[in-house]
Amino acid sequence: MSSIEELKAAIGQKGPPTTYEIDKSMIRRFCDAIGDNNPKWKESMPPGLLAAAMLMGQGAMTPAWPYPGIVDAGLELECFKPIKTGDTITIVNELYNVEDKSSERGKRLLVSFRSTIKNQRGEVVAASTGRVMNIG
Repeated sequence: MSSIEELKAAIGQKGPPTTYEIDKSMIRRFCDAIGDNNPKWKESMPPGLLAAAMLMGQGAMTPAWPYPGIVDAGLELECFKPIKTGDTITIVNELYNVEDKSSERGKRLLVSFRSTIKNQRGEVVAASTGRVMNIG
């Protein structure tokens, strides 16, 4: 476990880039798993698959948490350009903010992460801010 101060000192740190080559089978398997047979996903990456990709790989930010409990606190995802089959995307995650939300009900930290997603041409195709609540 780390201290709150150590976690706050890590704000701005980025994980290593994670790169994915987007292919039809990847999209098809994801859509099959969630039961989405919308034909628009035959050539484009669904936003849900993008959200899942941000949580995996070597770039996933998993700091040492001061408290034992972790609860998802939301995701804001902005898609600027379609991600098509054949594209290669690179995701960089950054520890963005740490807010102490403790109260008489218990210890809580709201921890925010930012992700930037670029395609093979270096264009930002999506960005997100994800949050988790660290509960003690």
